[in-house]
Amino acid sequence: MEVEIEKIVHGGYGFARLAQGICLVPFAVPGDILDIECSPEDDVAFGWIKKIIRPSLYRKPSLCPVFGLCGGCDFDNMDYEYELNLKKNILIEDLARLAEVTRVPDGMPVERVIYSMEYGYRNHAGFKVDSKGNIGFFRKKSHEVVPLPDNGCKLLQEEINGYVSEIRNKKKFKEGGFRIRADTKGNIYRKGVPDIEDDKFCYCYIKGVKFRINIDDFFQVNNFVTGKWVSQIELYLQPEKNDIIADLFCGSGLIALNLAKNVKSIIGIELNKNAVRSACYNADWNNIQNVSFVRGKAEQGISSISNVNKIILDPPRFGLQKSLITAIVKLSARVIVYASCDTATFSRDVKEFIKTGYLLEKITLVDMFPRTKHSEVVARIVKS
Repeated sequence: MEVEIEKIVHGGYGFARLAQGICLVPFAVPGDILDIECSPEDDVAFGWIKKIIRPSLYRKPSLCPVFGLCGGCDFDNMDYEYELNLKKNILIEDLARLAEVTRVPDGMPVERVIYSMEYGYRNHAGFKVDSKGNIGFFRKKSHEVVPLPDNGCKLLQEEINGYVSEIRNKKKFKEGGFRIRADTKGNIYRKGVPDIEDDKFCYCYIKGVKFRINIDDFFQVNNFVTGKWVSQIELYLQPEKNDIIADLFCGSGLIALNLAKNVKSIIGIELNKNAVRSACYNADWNNIQNVSFVRGKAEQGISSISNVNKIILDPPRFGLQKSLITAIVKLSARVIVYASCDTATFSRDVKEFIKTGYLLEKITLVDMFPRTKHSEVVARIVKS
């Protein structure tokens, strides 16, 4: 059927109206006139492009030969400025739809957008290997491996692409996968590469603080904006010398150790035992003594502490459970800084905080993941 793409919605899909309802189309651009096929999936219809009848004025050729096949990128078919505008609009729409927020005290919800480099920003990747030995990434909504182009993935740091290019024809890879990380100096760390001993840890510096990270643990992927992201969290937190802060989902201590110098104390809570070990190591390594780390679920950890006046939240993509929000509210912290990598779950959680008497005051959009549907949100939530 022939459709026109009206906008991009959460998930990076093009939104098209049909006589029967709506259809969500990946790799579409607003203004495209498309010939699509569409199939229902639960209550939503998803489509795919058969032919571009008339391209949008905003559409441009992708620089990647496997764009539209590989599931890594969503927006490499448009200008970067336009991509950022779409991500901002998605955030605004999710806030209106899920949190019933259209304005904040100072006006429009998003006060600032922090840009990134378009390409070459990603500092680690989990590569997939199929039964034929092809190295690449999964196709969208599939476990089929799309082979990596000869010049690598444009999102990755050049050192990672260079290393993979060096080993891909020299090693006999088994079906499965391997992981490669790079630090800001271009040093390579690896796990799962045949005939090479695994690195247990990798190392990096963020805003002058040294970090040791387990090779498999989560850490922000964009070396070029992670420092700006931490600075934005600090700006919204407005740390003071007498502050006692809880840092939930603290990981290896990235936020806590960068903010420690300006506060009385910080308690980091994290479920991943390897991340907690790294966080404690990193505190000792940097001689930071006013930060402690506790292993456990966020709800259990926060229920065991008191006198906290500010809270930092950086949960996984699925956001916060209602029981955790209830436990957070009981502490009556006057400032909550919420960092999120999903605008929908963030908006859902904001609504719950508003119900309890909190106010969404400011939001910054951080483009941690250029050319993909993902973006990072940093918000200041205060006692009203």
